[in-house]
Amino acid sequence: MLIKSFIENLLLAVGGITVFLYGLKLMSENVQTLAGGKMKKLLSSATGSRVKGVAAGAAVTAVIQSSTATSIMLAGFVNTGVIDLVRVVPVIMGANIGTTVTAQLVSLSGSALFDVTAIGSLAAFAGFLATFSSRRAFSVAGGVTLGFGLIFIGLEIMNESVYSFGNYAFFRRMFTASNPFILMLNGFLITGIVQSASAVSSVMIVLAGSGVINFESSAYLILGTNIGAGMATLFVSASMGAEAKKVAIANVAFNVIGMMITIAPLMLFEKPTAAFFASLGGGIERQVANFHSLFNVAVTLVLLPFVKPFVKLVDKLCNAKLFRWKRAIKAA
Repeated sequence: MLIKSFIENLLLAVGGITVFLYGLKLMSENVQTLAGGKMKKLLSSATGSRVKGVAAGAAVTAVIQSSTATSIMLAGFVNTGVIDLVRVVPVIMGANIGTTVTAQLVSLSGSALFDVTAIGSLAAFAGFLATFSSRRAFSVAGGVTLGFGLIFIGLEIMNESVYSFGNYAFFRRMFTASNPFILMLNGFLITGIVQSASAVSSVMIVLAGSGVINFESSAYLILGTNIGAGMATLFVSASMGAEAKKVAIANVAFNVIGMMITIAPLMLFEKPTAAFFASLGGGIERQVANFHSLFNVAVTLVLLPFVKPFVKLVDKLCNAKLFRWKRAIKAA
């Protein structure tokens, strides 16, 4: 009976994640179809100053909800010589901030005053009807709305299925390990497999809201998730020029440095950190989402004045054997 219950809940969780990911993909693709040209123009024109670059990266990624898509667009710009890496790095930093918007939306599902599932269901229904419109703009906008709705329907399915997971020892070991580095590694590996930091961080929020994991475990998992988020761009950049590869490496390096800056203070002051985010208000869902956002904002503020030294570091990494993609591909 216990095994049957576990299998049923696992299948429901997988189904919920699938609906969530499909909704995220549908919304992202249709937004890019609807306004992709304008977004590319915004990204290429907002690199005149570092602050504008951060704002543009955050805005575009918040809309399309894919830091990978933003990074790939930037890699294309750099690959064709439209802009250089020094002007792209602030946009990458902004993209990491923008990708946390999904987590903020997901955290609202834990609020009794805001039933996002009901609103999501209405959005999915309205969007589905709009996709049948003969006018392409309405049809594409319907795809955006349908995707948005499916995100929260998927979350509701996940919410209903994960409560029992805390009863299983192997699951607890994966998400509640006492070693922070194991937690970060798990976050990194899961994100590398799923290829969506938004999805993984959202699952963390659902698990926290269900009482399966606490704030401290969520924080370490998210640090690993941020690093894993750059893996998709690394793979895509393998077929591009050397300058485009630097965009992917810069994305990963940003989050690795952020982790290195954060990990020691977090390990030393776990309880005060948890108390600080609790003092900001809201349930644990909001606390985890706020940590995710504040982490990326804080790392951006720390690294933004050092863009040129950061680019020099990326140049050195790109020249290292580890990132000589063509040689690795030929050898394989």
